[in-house]
Amino acid sequence: MVASAQGKDYSAYQSPVGASDLTGLSFAICRVSNWSGTVMGTDTHFEGNWRQFKASGIHRGAYWYLSLDVSAASQAAYFVKAVKTAGLQPGDMLICDSEVPGPNADAMTHAFCTEVEALAGPHCPVLVYTNHDVGQHLTSCTGWPLWFAWPSPVAPPASLIAPWKAWRLWQWGEIGSVDADAANGTEADLDGWVATYLPVPVVAKPVAAGPVTVTADGKQTLAQIATAHGTQPSGILRATA
Repeated sequence: MVASAQGKDYSAYQSPVGASDLTGLSFAICRVSNWSGTVMGTDTHFEGNWRQFKASGIHRGAYWYLSLDVSAASQAAYFVKAVKTAGLQPGDMLICDSEVPGPNADAMTHAFCTEVEALAGPHCPVLVYTNHDVGQHLTSCTGWPLWFAWPSPVAPPASLIAPWKAWRLWQWGEIGSVDADAANGTEADLDGWVATYLPVPVVAKPVAAGPVTVTADGKQTLAQIATAHGTQPSGILRATA
């Protein structure tokens, strides 16, 4: 674990997160869900923890404990709305906590993650958190990166994480009553993986300093011609007047 980027995950079972709690970490994750039977609610520490993660400048994630007895679509909608309200940004991880065994666990996990992707858009990684007992049955969900629960000083072997081929995050134990996690790689590796989800910056063409001579085909407007040549319509006019 020495070379791995380290993180922790939090909920209302711990005290609200402060800046000192995140020292030395590359990422942190917090709970959104707070169930009362089948009634959905929000973890009382979520918004504060979420803001603190951002203020500390580390990668952050939010997770939802999946119920198998409530519509996956309604759970996804509540989850994404709660995170958007708190401030959802490109690169933020959204995680389905699927650790309840049941014959519909695979279908519910798949439906939840699909809906979260649709609601959040392509710039936020969606992951599945699970353990061996449940994860081995999530055969339709391997298209989403795996956060695997395996309390051990040794990383989980391939036989435990199947049907996944690799894990992205690993919950390996506890430090001071807080769950501790590792990324599969260094901090630079984690940065690189998150970067694959970020929108590509649009580089504006430099505006031409002087008039531009253009041969028009009669199919484009003056504004379209000017944009294509990095100038303003007035620049075209000056060149053709």
